[in-house]
Amino acid sequence: MINSIEMPVKLVNNTYYSLSVVGAGKKHDTDCIYNSRQQAEKVMYKMVNKLGTKIVTIYEDHHDKTYICDNNVSFYIQRYC
Repeated sequence: MINSIEMPVKLVNNTYYSLSVVGAGKKHDTDCIYNSRQQAEKVMYKMVNKLGTKIVTIYEDHHDKTYICDNNVSFYIQRYC
């Protein structure tokens, strides 16, 4: 996990992912850049468990994923390359 404020120069050569949460009138960016989609998903699933919600729909674009939960909370994992 990399702090997005300290963006490394090697970002040009690798692929990184961000995680955003939207729902219940709030928007939250995790302010972190993850080295893999699996790392971002791991943090997302921890947040899902903490909120006590369930994922009901997953939309997968070629590089991005959107997770819609049963309480109108959405998680977005986006790829940076």
